[in-house]
Amino acid sequence: MIAFLCHPYHRGGVTSWMKDVFLEAIRQEINSVFLTVNPQSTFISGGNRPDMVSFIGKNSYVFFDQVGRDFELGTLDYRVSVYRKLIQKHVNLGAIVIPSDDEACWKACCQLSNSYKVIGVLHSDDEAYYDLFRKYAKYLSGAVSVSNRIKNHVADQDEKIPHVVIPCGIPLNEFKVGLKTDNIISWIGRIEEEQKRVTDIPKIAKELKVNFDDWKMHVYGDGGKLQELRSQTTLDNLDNHLFFHGWTSSEILKEKLSFSKILLQTSNYEGMSVAVMEALGSGCKIVSSEVSGVEDLVNDPIAKDIVYIYPVGNNKEAKRLLVNALKNENPNQPLLARELAEKYYSIISCLRAYCEFGKDLDTIRIPYPISFSMKFNTKISTSLALMRHWKYKIIKK
Repeated sequence: MIAFLCHPYHRGGVTSWMKDVFLEAIRQEINSVFLTVNPQSTFISGGNRPDMVSFIGKNSYVFFDQVGRDFELGTLDYRVSVYRKLIQKHVNLGAIVIPSDDEACWKACCQLSNSYKVIGVLHSDDEAYYDLFRKYAKYLSGAVSVSNRIKNHVADQDEKIPHVVIPCGIPLNEFKVGLKTDNIISWIGRIEEEQKRVTDIPKIAKELKVNFDDWKMHVYGDGGKLQELRSQTTLDNLDNHLFFHGWTSSEILKEKLSFSKILLQTSNYEGMSVAVMEALGSGCKIVSSEVSGVEDLVNDPIAKDIVYIYPVGNNKEAKRLLVNALKNENPNQPLLARELAEKYYSIISCLRAYCEFGKDLDTIRIPYPISFSMKFNTKISTSLALMRHWKYKIIKK
C-alpha cells in the first residue's frame, strides 16, 4: 500500500503531483489511499485555492477529517496529532507513507516511522526542503530527490538512508503536440521574484527584439509583480511582443503549449519544473536558466537542439539561445521533445519507480518521539486558536 498525506489546500506543483500519482495508482489497481483534512469553512490562509478534497474529487480511497479554526490557527503539534490519527486509522501497517511539503505532515509520519515506511520527498532546490530534511532525515525509511542537484546537496547529511532520484511525473496523455507554425514563446508560473526571477522576462524580451523581430511571448500566471511587469513592457515598447494573461486555467494552458515553439524559464532555483515537463510533453523546446531538474536533461542525446540552458541572470545568453532555438527548426523536434518527456516524466514511470524503491525499504526502529511538550501544545491549541482568531478579526476591522 502507498499512502499520500497532504495539507488541506492545493498549492501548485507538489499537490498536482500528489493528485496525479495517486489517481494513477488507482488506475493501475495499486493499493493506495489519499489522506488530508477538509476545512469546515474557508481558512484565512486558503485564499482562492481549491481544497484538496475538491481538487482530487471524492472517491472511496480518499479519507479526510473535517477541521476548523483549531486546526488552522492552533499549534503545529495539534495539526500533527490530527494527521497522525488519520494515518493510524486508514493505513495498513508496513505501508509506504509519503508526506507533502508541510512540516506537520512530515512530523506526523515520522512519529509513526516504526510502523510505516516513510519516504521524504525533496521537491525543490530550496532551503525549506533542506531544513525539513535536516530535521527529520534520521526518521525516514528512504528519501527521494527530484533532481541530482538536490540529492548531491544533501549527500553529506544523508544519515546513510536509501536515497534515489525520481523526477516528478505528469499524465502525458493530457498533453498534445500541435502545429507550431508561429514563433510563439511561453512563460508559465507564479509572478514573483525570489524563485521565478520574473523581472528578467521583459529584459530578455528587450534583448531579443534588438536582433529578431518575428516572435511573440505570452506570460501565464499571477502574482504581486504582474503590474510592474506590464508597466515595464510598455516603457520598453514591447506591447506588440510581450503579453501578460494572468491566471489561466490548466485546459487553456494545455492548448497554448501545444502551439508554442519554446518555453522560457528564468528561475533562480527549481526542483523539477512542472511547466518544463508539460512543455516537453507538448513538443516545445526549452530555454531555461541552469537550475535543478532541467540541467539533468542536457546530457541526453535526444535533448540536443531541444533543451538550452544559460547561467541564471545572463539575459544576453538567454536571448542568444532563444534566437538559436527559433532559427534552428527541424520538423522532428516537437516529436523528439515529446520523446524526452516520455522517457523521464511519465507519471506511470514515476509511480513504478516509487513502488520499486519502497519495496526494499524497512520501517525504522526508533520514531520521532512524542514528548510531553508536544502533548501540552496539543492541549492548549484550542485556546491559542481562539486568541489568534480574535486578533485577526480586530486587525481586519
